[in-house]
Amino acid sequence: MKRSLLRLRVPLRRPFVTANGVLAERELVVVRLEDDDGTPGWGEAAPLEAYDGVSVDAVWAALAGGPPARDAPPQARTAWELSELDLQARRRGVALGAVGAEAIPVNRTLPAGPPEEVAAAAAEGARRGFSCFKLKVGLPDDADRVAAVRAALGEWPALRVDANGAWSVEEAVERIAELARFDLELVEQPCATLEELAEVRGRCPTAIAADEPIRTAADVRRAAELGACDAVNVKLAGSGGFQPAREALRAAEEAGMGAWLSSTFDGPWAIAAALQLAAQERITLACGLATLDLFDAPLARLLDEPRQGLLHVPTGPGLGVDPPLDALAPLTIDRLD
Repeated sequence: MKRSLLRLRVPLRRPFVTANGVLAERELVVVRLEDDDGTPGWGEAAPLEAYDGVSVDAVWAALAGGPPARDAPPQARTAWELSELDLQARRRGVALGAVGAEAIPVNRTLPAGPPEEVAAAAAEGARRGFSCFKLKVGLPDDADRVAAVRAALGEWPALRVDANGAWSVEEAVERIAELARFDLELVEQPCATLEELAEVRGRCPTAIAADEPIRTAADVRRAAELGACDAVNVKLAGSGGFQPAREALRAAEEAGMGAWLSSTFDGPWAIAAALQLAAQERITLACGLATLDLFDAPLARLLDEPRQGLLHVPTGPGLGVDPPLDALAPLTIDRLD
């Protein structure tokens, strides 16, 4: 079995602003396995230190010697698991996930930039047929930005806001009350912890979703016990792989909570895996997987673009994403064979 480890640096079309800072480029760690017959298996690690506290260096080190240890960062475990599952599915000539839908509804993610610029991006997304938008908040000009986006969209599509845990409980209660007049579908991660979310949820009529504290099925069950949220945002990278993410989705369903899958500005391999998982689990809430077009690189075109707010589910074999290694060369800043 051959193994290649690639570290990619992908520029974004324009800097993306959140309450956690500004992202101008994306570093990914990609695992490629190849069996004796030449069948490949791809996996991807997408840590985002400002969001999850995990560095690319830590993931690279965890994968440099082969299969990562149990205590390795979940992003490293995700990359290795996906590469093995992709290889196994390719050998059988089937998709990694049992595809249960041809396309998945996705939201358009909007940065916390100047209100007029973000409103223009929202209007462009509406023209492309998106029926759900997620707007980053957690900055002093939130009200102006949310007002501008709602004015650009009109009464519909649905609008979510995501504070990435930027507020205290009191700030969250005050800000949500201020923003509720813009007809919000939900507020994602207004505070940092599940305990804080539970307090906010008890004081606000607007639906609350959890993101950063949600990794595993156990986290979902704890959120349910605390009454912390109405829905959870699950990410493959942070969950530790395809199987753990599926368990988290099923735990949410058992608890009567909504759930969807999102990207941490992932590359096409993790997006493909998440689309197949969303199809397999018949997720109906709009997923945060329409992020590849933020990349300023041909890598963004390895999957179909969203059409009318839907992303086509790759049907395999495996993940259905198999670029030649030389096509990744312009983005590769380190390689280990």
